[in-house]
Amino acid sequence: MIRMLVPASPRLPPSLKLRRTGRQTSLLLVAVLALSGCASRSPKLAVPDPTAGADVLFRQGCYDCLLEARTQYERLSRQWPAAAVKVFEVDLLLALREKELSIDATATLARAASLVPRLPKLGAERFLEMVRAAPPDAAGRRLLPLTPAARSELESTIAAIDASAFSMVFKSYLKLSLQCGRLTDDPSATAEDVPMLKYRNAICDVAPRVEPLRAVRASVPRFVETSFFLGRAAKGTLFRTDGSEVRRLFEEAYARFSNAPAIAYELGSVYQATNDCRNAETYFSRAIELSPTLEEARLGRTICRTYLSKNEEAVADATVLIDTSGSATNRGDAFYWRAWNRRRLKQLEAARADIEQARSLRYNARVLTLAGMIEYDQRDFDPARRDLDRARDMDNRECEAPWYLGLVEFSVEAWAPSARGFAAAADCYQTLIADTERLRAEMAARADVSEDFRARQIAGFDAAIAEDSIQRSAAELNAAVNYGRAGDLPSATVYMKRAATDPQRRLAVEDLRQVLGVPRW
Repeated sequence: MIRMLVPASPRLPPSLKLRRTGRQTSLLLVAVLALSGCASRSPKLAVPDPTAGADVLFRQGCYDCLLEARTQYERLSRQWPAAAVKVFEVDLLLALREKELSIDATATLARAASLVPRLPKLGAERFLEMVRAAPPDAAGRRLLPLTPAARSELESTIAAIDASAFSMVFKSYLKLSLQCGRLTDDPSATAEDVPMLKYRNAICDVAPRVEPLRAVRASVPRFVETSFFLGRAAKGTLFRTDGSEVRRLFEEAYARFSNAPAIAYELGSVYQATNDCRNAETYFSRAIELSPTLEEARLGRTICRTYLSKNEEAVADATVLIDTSGSATNRGDAFYWRAWNRRRLKQLEAARADIEQARSLRYNARVLTLAGMIEYDQRDFDPARRDLDRARDMDNRECEAPWYLGLVEFSVEAWAPSARGFAAAADCYQTLIADTERLRAEMAARADVSEDFRARQIAGFDAAIAEDSIQRSAAELNAAVNYGRAGDLPSATVYMKRAATDPQRRLAVEDLRQVLGVPRW
C-alpha cells in the first residue's frame, strides 16, 4: 500500500534567514496582537432599521398614524432619498382617507404632486391622478355594475398598480379604494397584521362591516375614523333606540374631524330623526359651510327650518337646491318645501307654481294634498277637489286631504259631501291617535333607553295626541253641522255625540243641538 507522506513545514535555509530588526519585531507584535484581538472580539450588533417606527405607523394606517409616519419619513428622506417614496405613498393614502371622510384633499394632493419630480422612474404622476380622480365620500358608494369599457379601464389600472414598485400595503389599499372587490379579491386586504387594509376592506360595502371595524379600533385605538363608519352601520337601529349610541359614534368622529362635512351631516340627520331640529340645523349648517354643494345637508336644513317656522330661510335653502341640484328627487322635495313655506308666507301664486313643479317630479299623496290646499286657498275648487280626492285614495292617513275636501264642499255649499269629508277626516285623525297611543305605551315600557330620551319622546307623543284630538273633535263638529244643514239629523246626532267628548266642544255642541231640535242624549 502506498502511503501519502505529509510534507514537513518548509524552513528557510540558514543562509537565507534575515536578522529581525527592532522595528520588524514591533510590527510583528502588532500584527499578532491585532489578529488575537479580532479573534476575541464579540460579533457586531445589527444596525437598527431607521424606518422601523414609521413602518409600524404606516401599517396601522389611522389618519393620525399616517401623519406621524409622514413626519418621520420626511425627516429620514434628507439623508436617505429612498424615503421620499414612502412620503409620496403616505400623502396619497392621506388624500384617500380625506376623500373617504369627505374632507377637502386639495392641500394633501398638492403636497404629493410636489414629490413627483423626485420619483421619475415610478410613474408617480399616474398614481397621483388615480387618487385625484377618486370621488369624495366614496367608501361604500362605488359598487354599481361595471360597463365593459369601465371594466377594461379598471383592469388596466389594477394591472399598472400591481406592476409598480410601490409597497404591497400601499398597492393593496389603492386597489381596494378603486374597486372594492368588483374584479378579484385581494388576499392582503384581510391580512390580520395590517389594520389599515382591514379597515379599508370593511368600508367597501354600502353597509360597513361592524366586527372588522371594531377589531381595527381595538388594535389601533387612535383609529377614530372607524367611529364614522360604525355610526353609519348603526343608523339602521336609530328608530328602535334612543339614538344615543349612533350619536356618540358620530360625535366622537366629529370631535377629531370637524372639517368633514359628511360627519357633520350625519350628526344633523341623527338629531333630525330624534326630533331635535335645533341641533340638527346647527350641524346641517356646518356641513353646508364645509361643502356648499352637499344637497342632503341643505335639504335637511330646509325641512328643519320649516318646522322651526324659519319660513324665509327655508325658502332660500330650497331655492339653492332647485337652482343647483342634479338630483330629480332632491329637486322635487325642494319644490315641495318651498311651496309649503311660500303658502305659509301667503305667496300663493308662487306656491302653486312650485307645487306644480313638485308634482311633475314627485307624484304622491303628500304633494297632491298640498296642491289641493293651495288651490283651495286660491278658491280654485275643481282642481282642489280632484287633487284632494286622489290624495285621499292614495293614502288614507293623509288626514288633511279629507279635511280640505270638507272645506272645498262647504265653500260651494254642498252640505252632505262636506259632512262626509269632515267625517272621513275625523276617522283618519282617530286612527293616528290610536297609533300614537300605542307607540307611547311601548316607549313607556322600554328598558333600553335613557330616562331623558323616554321623557322627551313621551312628551312628543302627548303633544301629537293632543293636536290630533283637537283636529278630530273639530272635524266631528263640522261633520255634525253639515249633516244638519243637509237635513240628515241621525248622522248629525252621531257626530254631535262624538264631538261632545271633547270638553272644549260641549258648548258648541249644545248650541247646535238646540238649533237642530235634537233631543238630549
